Amino acid sequence: MATAGNTLDDFPAEAFTIAVFCEACGHKSPLDRAKVPDGVTIQELVRLLRCGSCGSREASIRIVYTGAGGFEYGGGTPPG
Repeated sequence: MATAGNTLDDFPAEAFTIAVFCEACGHKSPLDRAKVPDGVTIQELVRLLRCGSCGSREASIRIVYTGAGGFEYGGGTPPG
């Protein structure tokens, strides 16, 4: 049974971006939530991921709060 704060539904798309990072090749992209079955926990999600670039399963995720608007995860060094 999933616990609070543990499924994608706990991180609504209008307030959170789920960024996927491939540890093998460095590819990064936002998660296509439409391809994730309902009720999948964050822990299960990590085991299901496969890199769209190289096919590796060595992927990790970052849950990024974007609810404040205007934020885009770039992975670079912040200004200033």
